[in-house]
Amino acid sequence: MAGSMCPATVLSGPSCARVSSPSWNVLNRASKCFIRVSKFAPLFCGALKTRKRDQSTIFRVSVKSSHIRAEVKNEPVDVVILTNGPGEVATWVKPVVARLRRTAEDHAMDMRISVLLAPCPHASGKELQLLQSFDEIDRCQGPEEFYSLLLLGRTRSGWDWRRRGVCIFLGGDQFNTLILGWRLGYKTVVYAEDAARWPGFVDLYMLRSEELVLEVPQWARSRCLVVGDLFVDAVGCSPSSISWSLSDKLQSRAQDRNVVPIVGLLPGSKDAKLAIGVPYFMAVADHLHQLLQGQVRFVLPLAPTVTVTELERFADAASNPLISRFHWSSGHFVGKQSVKVEKISKLRQEEPEEGSTWNSSELLKVEELGQLVTEGGVVIDIQQQFPPYSLYQGCSVCLTTVGTNTAELGTLGVPMLVVLPTYFLETFRGATGGILGLLSAIPGQAGAAMAHFVNLFILKTAGFISWPNRWAGETIVPELIGEIDPQEVAALAAEYLQSPDRLQAMHERLLDLQMPRSVSKGGAAHSIAVAVQQLL
Repeated sequence: MAGSMCPATVLSGPSCARVSSPSWNVLNRASKCFIRVSKFAPLFCGALKTRKRDQSTIFRVSVKSSHIRAEVKNEPVDVVILTNGPGEVATWVKPVVARLRRTAEDHAMDMRISVLLAPCPHASGKELQLLQSFDEIDRCQGPEEFYSLLLLGRTRSGWDWRRRGVCIFLGGDQFNTLILGWRLGYKTVVYAEDAARWPGFVDLYMLRSEELVLEVPQWARSRCLVVGDLFVDAVGCSPSSISWSLSDKLQSRAQDRNVVPIVGLLPGSKDAKLAIGVPYFMAVADHLHQLLQGQVRFVLPLAPTVTVTELERFADAASNPLISRFHWSSGHFVGKQSVKVEKISKLRQEEPEEGSTWNSSELLKVEELGQLVTEGGVVIDIQQQFPPYSLYQGCSVCLTTVGTNTAELGTLGVPMLVVLPTYFLETFRGATGGILGLLSAIPGQAGAAMAHFVNLFILKTAGFISWPNRWAGETIVPELIGEIDPQEVAALAAEYLQSPDRLQAMHERLLDLQMPRSVSKGGAAHSIAVAVQQLL
């Protein structure tokens, strides 16, 4: 049996070279080709590994110099933005999405922009409606769906996700961006206004100022880029381009007796602020009208998240008990005769400069909604414009409460008096997070007492409450905090209106603050859009 077996032939070493059969030559060439192709297998497989096939994805495989190159052309990408409150939506999200859309068009990118609203105690509840009005955004969702996506990776409406994408933080908790980026497999970009809290985990930090870099560990600074302040982008122009001259405006009014100073009233956009701010500023208007003997005009730029019906409700003593409690002014609303579109600022007639995120058509429309007439007979014009910067620039001085509007006014160089009445502090719930925030949210008297205590503590330890003073580290705009009588605010406003030099000095100091905040060429929004495009 053993003799019937054929002896085994073992080919090894140089003996292989002596084999010259056609079948062996074919096998040898095939193996060499396989080895060459296998070197580029990770690149090829990585390009083909997609979560979902998309017909718009085109793969072009070219063979040159015995190697295979896989190239992805025009692959769809997702840009997911996380934000929260009305100020962030208006001043951060709007300029960034405008720049992202422009960058996508310039580079022929198939970019889908999604915006997610995170739960926020300071939200007005109208942020989703505002986001839906932005043409640059493809889809958005409210805060009620946020944690479902964050924890489970899905939305109620069944959003799909593309293979490649970037998550951008523009308000809320920076940590949420890390979680969402990890869940979706996207890179993360965080715009840091005050601190870079996760430098070791975020792919790219976009910092507001150079001072923030010093707080980042040395090993993580390569992930940081100083881009400047998005507030500067939000107003659509740099300080050097602002043609609004306060001194010229005041001089022309002094020469023309029919032209009177305009005082802007900015009571806020949230119910808690409006309940106090509307009757309080109406009382200020009554007293200021008397001090200036009627030679003053008032305008209230209505926020896009506030309706006329809501404004009228807060101005009516029958529906707002704070009016009778603190003896402030009530008022009634007089409807509009017609909708007017007018040009109220020379700046708006100019073409936006390079880096501007607003086009001229957006800046020309001012809707006159009607008038709010106080019990003292003072007429307050109710106007609406988004963004409201031309309305702001038309004012000699603005009376405002705390919030994003102090940053907008400061960036535009508009003089202001910042007023924070503390008559009813328990109204403001959720001013802080953590256990104190949870205790403040408890219904009833216990929660109200805790909210009053927490808010009072914050006010005493927070330092400056307006953005211009925070930027400067000193007082540039007056801040009136406490149980300030409306007469005191009116008296101070009258002093400034009767002293044009003081208003002009405040105007110039505000503009001086903006120069170091315009760090990157083209603006912060432009730098963020370019960085996102490079990451993708």
